[in-house]
Amino acid sequence: MSRDRNSSVVTSLDEWHHGQRPRELLRFAPVVALSTAGGCGAVALCLWSVSSDSIWPEWLAGGAVLSLVQWWAQRFVGCAHTGSGDPRGRRRWIAVNALCAGAFWGITSLVLFPAGSVEHQLLLSFILLAVTALWLPLFALAPVSLWLFTVPGLLPMAFGLLIAPHPLQTTMGSLLLLSIGAFAAAVQTTSRLFCADLAARRALQHEATHDSLVGLANRGAFHRRAQTLEIIGERPYAVLFVDLDHFKEVNDTAGHAAGDELLRRVGAVLRETVRKEDLAARLGGDEFAILMEDCGAADALQVARAILERLNAFALRDGGQNVRVTASIGVACSVDLCASPAKLLEAADQACYAAKRGGRNRVEVASRLGGESPRGVSRADLAMIADVAGDVAA
Repeated sequence: MSRDRNSSVVTSLDEWHHGQRPRELLRFAPVVALSTAGGCGAVALCLWSVSSDSIWPEWLAGGAVLSLVQWWAQRFVGCAHTGSGDPRGRRRWIAVNALCAGAFWGITSLVLFPAGSVEHQLLLSFILLAVTALWLPLFALAPVSLWLFTVPGLLPMAFGLLIAPHPLQTTMGSLLLLSIGAFAAAVQTTSRLFCADLAARRALQHEATHDSLVGLANRGAFHRRAQTLEIIGERPYAVLFVDLDHFKEVNDTAGHAAGDELLRRVGAVLRETVRKEDLAARLGGDEFAILMEDCGAADALQVARAILERLNAFALRDGGQNVRVTASIGVACSVDLCASPAKLLEAADQACYAAKRGGRNRVEVASRLGGESPRGVSRADLAMIADVAGDVAA
């Protein structure tokens, strides 16, 4: 089970990096345009009196255009495509925006640098730091964008202050450089926290929906999936009910540890046999169920036969003796019975018990609901149905 849990966490992290992380962090996308507009307003308010009047129209026009482009881009990428699209494309969008915004603020620090006022230089430095801080959530999504923003955006101001003669200017330039390192550490920490949070939530979700012993879906997850199929009600589906033969004797003779190992082996067989879109679940004890979407009787019987063959192929070794494993399987199809998934599960359960009464290690197909007797399927019948299905597919 620990191996299944570790693989689940790894899968969660992969999904986080390739799909989930953009949906989590792109809710901060409006900050891109707001930081540009707000920063421009703060700079104009603080520096209008100490800079040349001829500079402001062109600079303000450039800031307005950049804000509008960023707003349109975040509306298109952050809102219209948060549930789909290429996550790497979103990260490229953030990187390009960061480079453009960094270049804009770097030009701002050079063109509007108040050479004669140390106090206004400090105000401009704080404005640049505040704008950079607003980008931190998006930097966590695309860490390279931090450097695309800070190198052209903060370094010109930092070096301008470092070479200035006043000690306060030198100190502020050093703080700007230290702030870039602090931002980089914050971005790495934020990214790791988001990854750890998603991994924890996915692990809790996995534990709530999967059986802790065999790693298959549990009864609750099976019924929720069945209810979803009932609501949609468009495509045919089938239910397989699998019950191990003489499982109590295995527990009594070989012990519960051997019984648990047997259940894990059976769970692995079911997981490897069914299709990716199907749901295999452990209902409890030695009872399993499989919900197969878009599936008819022929396909369901092929899967049932494959399960029996896989179970007959291995034996549990205990005390120098081989403990053979067999199962009885009941099959119920929505096309044949026109019933809800809950009724199909009940019919498949009845067919499974009919298989046990018929000699075990066999498949029974439910042809009626209620107490009607299902029809048995021999190995020859299974082979014939499989051949017919193969001819139809060809």
